Amino acid sequence: MLTAKIGIIGIGNMGRIHARILSSLDSLAGVTDIDFENAKTVAENYDVMAYEDYNHMLDELALDGVIVSTPTSTHADIATEVVNNHNLKGIMIEKPLASTLIEGEQLMKSIRKKGMGGVVCHSEIYNPVVDRALAMIGEGAIGETKVAIHDRRGFVHPSRIPSLGDVFEDLGVHDFDIMARMNTGPAKVYAQGNLSEGVYNSGTVLVKFKDGVQHSFHLSREYAGRSRSMDVSGTKGALVLDLLGQIIKVKDLDQEPSAGDRTIRLPERGATIKVYGEPILEAIKDFIRVIKTGSEPIVGLEDGINALRVVEAARESAKTGDVIDLKIHG
Repeated sequence: MLTAKIGIIGIGNMGRIHARILSSLDSLAGVTDIDFENAKTVAENYDVMAYEDYNHMLDELALDGVIVSTPTSTHADIATEVVNNHNLKGIMIEKPLASTLIEGEQLMKSIRKKGMGGVVCHSEIYNPVVDRALAMIGEGAIGETKVAIHDRRGFVHPSRIPSLGDVFEDLGVHDFDIMARMNTGPAKVYAQGNLSEGVYNSGTVLVKFKDGVQHSFHLSREYAGRSRSMDVSGTKGALVLDLLGQIIKVKDLDQEPSAGDRTIRLPERGATIKVYGEPILEAIKDFIRVIKTGSEPIVGLEDGINALRVVEAARESAKTGDVIDLKIHG
């Protein structure tokens, strides 16, 4: 198993998950948080060093890499300071890469100039059910994609909203990245959202590509329960994904199983496919691979930028009511 010496900046909800996984991979070296008592508690659990200042951690521990899991609005500033002032092999940034496209692009330039590996933790891309579905779509299992419906809803306590940003950057980035792996090129974006204390806390985003493919996104942090699903329809059939249960249901357009003259055939007609895996574990293993081998990550900086392009288009449309032009880069 590949191992590396990695520290964590920010021990909130996600930082604690990263700490647990890194420790299980024998790669956790230290943690830091402005709430030093919180950092000490986590550090004691995993028998590593705790720091109040992340620069002290980076200076003292000679780390291979660091994970930035601080509040969203601080991602770009902290990551930029780390990149400019310390020599690391890699940096992983919790989603989103930054709060704005400009911040994200500037950060990407800094990381690339330093020659450092950069990973963005769009953890849903590391979900094996998404990986399997994207492979099947790429192999033509449902023909040409026509419509994709993305549903990502749950409840987030209002006290956490300031640290997470709006629903487009908090929840939407996962599905915007998935979309960018399915379709690229010019598109139109129309979005609506509901404000809660000045922040978009739920919204609907419609994206139509120039070639006619349509994606719709239902995003909410005001939902009783949790829903994470995708429904992708094509010219030959459809895939219905339960992202939480990690199940894919395969459907085809022939609803008559006894039909004698079938012209549509899918490789796994009517199948229910079950896969297993912990997405954040896979993301961290990818980060370690990047550190150890220098190879490209599954979710790189440009993927983070692509997702932010959709975030900003959705924000602008929700605010103005206009249809916004967008281009997803391949």
